[in-house]
Amino acid sequence: MVSAILATAGAAFAPVDQHYLFQARQMQALSLAVHIPLVCFGIAFPSLVLFAEWRFLRTGDPLFRTLARRWSKVMLALFAVGVVTGTILSLELGLLWPGFMAAFGNVFGLGFVLEGISFFVEAIFIAMYFAGYVVAGFLLASAYAWRFLRGSPDRYERAALTIALSAAAVAAPVQIVIGDWAAREVAKAQPVKLAAMEGLARTTPGAPVHVLGWFDGDQVVYGIEIPRLLSLLAFHNASATVQGLDSVPPAERPPVNVVRFAFQTMVGIGTLLAVLSAVYLFVRFRHKRLPTSRWFYRAVLTAGPLSVVALIAGWITTEVGRQPWVVYGVMRTSAAVTGAYGIPIGYGTLILVYLLLAGALVWTLRRLAAAPLDAAAAPALATARLAPSESRESSHAR
Repeated sequence: MVSAILATAGAAFAPVDQHYLFQARQMQALSLAVHIPLVCFGIAFPSLVLFAEWRFLRTGDPLFRTLARRWSKVMLALFAVGVVTGTILSLELGLLWPGFMAAFGNVFGLGFVLEGISFFVEAIFIAMYFAGYVVAGFLLASAYAWRFLRGSPDRYERAALTIALSAAAVAAPVQIVIGDWAAREVAKAQPVKLAAMEGLARTTPGAPVHVLGWFDGDQVVYGIEIPRLLSLLAFHNASATVQGLDSVPPAERPPVNVVRFAFQTMVGIGTLLAVLSAVYLFVRFRHKRLPTSRWFYRAVLTAGPLSVVALIAGWITTEVGRQPWVVYGVMRTSAAVTGAYGIPIGYGTLILVYLLLAGALVWTLRRLAAAPLDAAAAPALATARLAPSESRESSHAR
């Protein structure tokens, strides 16, 4: 009786004849790439709005009340789009990956419950994740950096940039520490992913790190080798043995160069953001003002989009590095995918939906940006409409 039940269950979860596995993965990837940056705003934006509101209550300055009100409208627009994209993700998990949901739905369902709770958590302005602050902070700061580069930023714009950039600058160095912890967890739980991230072909004691370069199937070529660094970073022991790609058959290895490129992109951008944050914090605490160099504001303008690139690159590292498993070592992605046809039609429809959502969001944000400031805050905003260089000269005069 038991054997018959096991045989039936095995047949139910057996791999299906699916000609559109790649398209199904691309659909899921597209949805995640759209949704993840919105999640970052959902995590970080409530705290920024709350801080602006707290500043108004503490100082009575109407500028901060205006900032909190305008940001709250932007937050609501982003939150609404995030609800739509999150709902699409939930549907895709059931429609595209029925084998996965059937086998692990009881476990994965807990994640949906937590996600539902997180919506309420976001709604009451409580958030604690550092990567969300990096992305939301730098993206928001880049919008105001553009106004600085155009000249004559007013007090409202300087206050907005200060709050957003301060949040990002504090979170960026912390993210490096968290990344180090995450890499050590990967070394323990998913060693083949780590091997792909570093292009380590063979299990090696005292394994090196290769900066840049290309994995040719046997080793990393044209890279800069730093001896023993991988062992040191992964296990805090320069002589530790790091498991290589040779520890599993070729069919169980992820696409190495995709994972390597994504990982090094994430690390490179993260390092640049940390350096930019250090410059900002140094000037802010040492000189009690914003930086005055136009190059700094050009860097902030670039940092916003780059933070999103780093976020997506980190997600690619995580997801592609786990392949060919949807549940590491337990279920392959090919066993989780649906056997239904019509995936290309759904893919095209999904792209159209996201284009319409993007258009609606851009239209809404432009309307909000063009709306006049509160009349009560206008006198306060008119007191300081100076370019960065003029602001420095003014502060020196005082």
